[in-house]
Amino acid sequence: MLNCVIIEDEFPAREELKYFINNNNNFQLNKEFENPIDALKYIEGNNVDVVFLDINMPELDGMSLGKIIYRFNKNIKLVFITAYKDFAIDAFEIKAFDYILKPYSEEKIIKVLNNLVEELNKNDNENLIKDFNIKKITVNLDSKMVVLSTDDILYIEADEKETHIFTASNMYTSKLKISQLENILSENIFFR
Repeated sequence: MLNCVIIEDEFPAREELKYFINNNNNFQLNKEFENPIDALKYIEGNNVDVVFLDINMPELDGMSLGKIIYRFNKNIKLVFITAYKDFAIDAFEIKAFDYILKPYSEEKIIKVLNNLVEELNKNDNENLIKDFNIKKITVNLDSKMVVLSTDDILYIEADEKETHIFTASNMYTSKLKISQLENILSENIFFR
């Protein structure tokens, strides 16, 4: 389930968006805000997956708020909902998930919600693959190929066209680049 917040100073627009979110079982509307400063404080201290964000608001405009959110958490999906088409380029520079122009249609909102769910499912599948930790890799020791348990690896070092893999007792070589090894080894155990 996606935890989301709405930051919108216009009550009718907020209510309409809230209606669509509440009617989709994949979303949990945690909070709604008229004030961007209060919203920022909430987002900093809570688990938020999606922010529906107006641009024209008092105290802090939505684009500035979006940039702040993006700087401290790039995983939060930003969906701008605004009457101003002029800010679309700025929105996508901070990797906005979508940019919806008011007045928005029911079809557009439903499509964005469905796209968010697809993105969540895609990310969940990628995380499952990462969580399915590879426990063994094939490496070279002198002229022999050896199957090495990843639990035995102390560290890995890049050296031009090959990679050196160190255990407590030996140094092995691999033709895999360090970035390839990084992709197949568990993030929970190894870090770059």
